[in-house]
Amino acid sequence: MNPRYCLLFFCGVVMAASSRADDIASFPREQALVADAPSTLRIADRFDQPVQNRLDGYRSTFQRSPSFASAIRVPDPRRGDSGYSMRVKATKASAGFCGYWIHFFDMHALKPTYFDAQAYSHLSFWIRGERGGETFNIRLSDEHWIAKEDSALLGPVDQFLDGGVTQGWQEVIVPLRSTNIDCSQFAGLTFEFAEVGEFTVYLEDVAFKSDLDQMVLANVAPEPQPQRQQSTAPSRALWLWSTKDLLGSTPRWYELFDFCHAHEIGQIWLQLPYKVERPGLSKNPEPSRVSTTAPEAPPSARITMLMQRELRSFIAEAHSRNIRIHALDGAPEHCLTQNHHIPLGLVDAVLQFNSQANQQERFDGVHFDNEPYLLLGWHSPSRREQILRQYLELNAECQRRIREGSNMQFGVDIPFWWQVMDKNTGEANAAVEFNGVRKAASFHCIDMFDNVGVMNYRDRADGADGIIAHGRALIEYGQRQRGATIFMGVETFMEADRQVWFLVGLPRKKFQQALSLTRLLADQSLIDGHRVHTMDDGENIHVGIEIPHAPSDQQRAAAERSLRLLAKQFYWLMESDPQVESRRATAKSVIASDTQWRTFEARDLAEEGEIPRMRGFVTESVMPSKVTFGDNSMVDFDEQTSAAENYFRDFECFGGIAIHFYETYRSLCETAAAETFAPKHTP
Repeated sequence: MNPRYCLLFFCGVVMAASSRADDIASFPREQALVADAPSTLRIADRFDQPVQNRLDGYRSTFQRSPSFASAIRVPDPRRGDSGYSMRVKATKASAGFCGYWIHFFDMHALKPTYFDAQAYSHLSFWIRGERGGETFNIRLSDEHWIAKEDSALLGPVDQFLDGGVTQGWQEVIVPLRSTNIDCSQFAGLTFEFAEVGEFTVYLEDVAFKSDLDQMVLANVAPEPQPQRQQSTAPSRALWLWSTKDLLGSTPRWYELFDFCHAHEIGQIWLQLPYKVERPGLSKNPEPSRVSTTAPEAPPSARITMLMQRELRSFIAEAHSRNIRIHALDGAPEHCLTQNHHIPLGLVDAVLQFNSQANQQERFDGVHFDNEPYLLLGWHSPSRREQILRQYLELNAECQRRIREGSNMQFGVDIPFWWQVMDKNTGEANAAVEFNGVRKAASFHCIDMFDNVGVMNYRDRADGADGIIAHGRALIEYGQRQRGATIFMGVETFMEADRQVWFLVGLPRKKFQQALSLTRLLADQSLIDGHRVHTMDDGENIHVGIEIPHAPSDQQRAAAERSLRLLAKQFYWLMESDPQVESRRATAKSVIASDTQWRTFEARDLAEEGEIPRMRGFVTESVMPSKVTFGDNSMVDFDEQTSAAENYFRDFECFGGIAIHFYETYRSLCETAAAETFAPKHTP
């Protein structure tokens, strides 16, 4: 989770399958009686909870750049004395699309049960606009439309609301029986912003009714209850990678610490400066870098921390300001047994550093950001489990050494999706047997370690694809198990589009077969300095490397050398394959519809020696807007992270929001005044 962007291959809409105890909590008695007693009225969504509604349905925005939509529950404006409305903001550009949808079924159930609306003649909801005059299309869906990932257009909201949307609350009544929707398998309601412009609307009280005269009563303030002490959000954590320049400048320390105080940062995960010393080599080898392609040293190598004097002073000053410092490092290759000597050496070096320092000058913990899913071998289920087992063995040993030798904390970073079901294997994405128990690696980490940082990279709190939805299974598990302290990480880094040169890939099983026979390559995330990328089009897995924009002749030659290395490992399974052009066409089709990729150019790898011409293509890898706050305003950041904190802080295991990373977060804060009221995207 250093400045490289580490989750692109899995940053499509991945929904966390989790317990729904929070969203099926009991509602106030008065509301329940209104919703459930009369057979002529069924309240579906009062936006009581951030993820699911009263029919177990999820909600979310949808968009395609440059159009954009966001949604969040807000306590004001609202119809009644309590509760929330849903605020939907949309910026519709001349290209792209955007909107908001509400489901009336649990889309994560093994066999979804759609809502039987046959007893009801109309669907209603309440709406008001920020300015008045807002317009959008109303669309409905049933099981048939959901299967197509689409919905049926009924018409603009003005068609169902005399005078259109105003600044006051109005009820919109949508007839059901005159539509072609199968009301016995009713699925969803969609708001599509089709006209170019910026719109803000507030939604309340979505209901099904058969008596149009029966009003959905607004929420009334509940009777006063004994006040329980309100929990407060913990202080936040901050990743900091650029250590050398910082430690070398005392004024920058004070800038950092003042910044932390202003933004309630109580813990810094600080990249540890170190070098790997090998017998018989120069006395001053280059420091180890976060992105290494292979072990730099044999197990006999020694890890030496750099800038120790500066570190002691820096830590002492941080402690005087009540800021804790954890030593940070990470590389995908460190997960593998043959490379464990590096992270274990780092742990030993920190323990030794602390043993020679005054109490005020000691590290408070060690934090590792080793991301095994960036290794090429992750795409083979059998190799993936081996990688995960080695990953857990490493971290278990780190935790053991730290607990036996100090009072420090030990933590790791994990992605939010490890426990989500993999449709290709039928179990969790990161399922692994460890210590005699088989479950997702994320749950093993919560069981064993002092803390985990969940890379929960979304720029919205609520909804099916929001921070709360993706984090709640982990936070609920941590609460039940009394395990690790859990930090919810958010991203502020915005990575530029990067060109990727792919070889036309192999069908999934053949690709996995190739990986099983090429262990050296499968254990890498870089090839000669080029970052490896994969693209799964649903049937085939394409593999390629990142290349510079407009590469020089030298850079192009280096890229071709790396591609030939890939070709040598995979091409023998593709020789004389008549389907290669068909697979390239499939990749082109996926790129055209997937916001993670942009542009397509057929580009083959030229012949050299015994390697025949390889079919390939070049595309651009795009960092989706939804995974980062880097292109949001500070108002958006504060609003969304506060909403997530308000949900998670009721769990004792919640450690706080963790922000990736210092330089980009500071940049976001420094431009806050100019961006406060600026839209995220302009049409």
